[in-house]
Amino acid sequence: MSRPNPESYSEGSSLEVTTASQQAVLETGFIVLIVFAIIKPISLMGGANLSVALVELTDVMGLSVSYLLILPLFAGIKQVKVDLFSIFILVFIFYVLESIFWGSEIRKVGKVILPFIVFFSVRTFITQKGHTRLFIAFLVVGFLIPIVFSTYNIVLGRSIYVVEWHNKLARYSGSFSGPHTLSYIMLFFSFLYCILNHVYRFKKSFNRYLIVIFLLLSVFCLYKSGTRTAMIGFILFWFIYLWGTNKKEFFVVLVISALTAIIFSGHIYSIIFKKEEIDFNTATSGRVTLIENNIDLFFQSNLTQQLFGRGLGHEHQFLFHNDYIALLLSLGVIGLLLYLIILFYLFFDIFLYNDKKTKYLFGAILISVAAMNFGSNAVIFRVELSQYFWCIIGLFYVIKEYKNGRNSNQIDA
Repeated sequence: MSRPNPESYSEGSSLEVTTASQQAVLETGFIVLIVFAIIKPISLMGGANLSVALVELTDVMGLSVSYLLILPLFAGIKQVKVDLFSIFILVFIFYVLESIFWGSEIRKVGKVILPFIVFFSVRTFITQKGHTRLFIAFLVVGFLIPIVFSTYNIVLGRSIYVVEWHNKLARYSGSFSGPHTLSYIMLFFSFLYCILNHVYRFKKSFNRYLIVIFLLLSVFCLYKSGTRTAMIGFILFWFIYLWGTNKKEFFVVLVISALTAIIFSGHIYSIIFKKEEIDFNTATSGRVTLIENNIDLFFQSNLTQQLFGRGLGHEHQFLFHNDYIALLLSLGVIGLLLYLIILFYLFFDIFLYNDKKTKYLFGAILISVAAMNFGSNAVIFRVELSQYFWCIIGLFYVIKEYKNGRNSNQIDA
């Protein structure tokens, strides 16, 4: 894909550069974002169990990008766009920081709030339409090496993480530390693939077919991970996205999915159910029981703990499989409500947007991630995924601010 020519935002834009020093700050921040796009997926490959000062290497690599972005953000503080949505995020950040006073571990606090730095950086440092396309292109390119190596390892049977005892189903980790990381990263590639198609028009068939091949490989890796939560997120995303953008493709995919489910019903059954007994609690690995136990624990807590939580960093004492329950017990009712306010505002901001394809694209991403958070410890407490999620949300607001809408932003590739 050819690098697009930079195109400045229209006069009067909130991101318009006015001085040479501001321009230097914005360019520095954008370079760090490009480094993030290229290095981040590769840094998650292997070596996840290595640690530096008791901190996992993946966390070190992930958080370091956020730290690097803080300096140019502060240097260009006047360029940071602050609207109502940003204020909601800042209130949540300040609340999480304050939770240190009632027991939160500083390391865990950083893992929760630093991904928001990527959100503010994307909105601040991407000041040109060409930069948006370039950044998205690098995000996609960064995933290609992990996809290739994961496919290679899975095909050769070199990355079997575990074989389920009840159905002898092998779950693969690809080139990552485990099947969960593999599955979520492959799912996020679907998000980025659709965003790429949203801002690029592939004139050359070779480029279009090549990226489709990588998409199919990512789906293969996700399937071989055996991670049901990511599979549910994958189905939700594609069905909602296609329903809103292309009804014909939606029904084609629906028919193909139905036929696939019938043909491979036995294998799908073995993935869904953990034992021979068929009940919802068993099918969800005891999640119903876990939710009941955690809700009981919440009501057994004193009023202060119910309102403010027990603090971040005590998650090892409990088993959640639900990010919202984890927020409730860690940050209390106040913390959970602050985070839900962010999600609900974002939901309405996306679906009230006047461009149909844009709102269904980012709306499908939001619904997929929100659903996975309910079914597992998916995104909120996984710094590498949280960074990608808030990076994508930042891209939504950048795209939303385009003066001429989606069509004028597409270029040939």
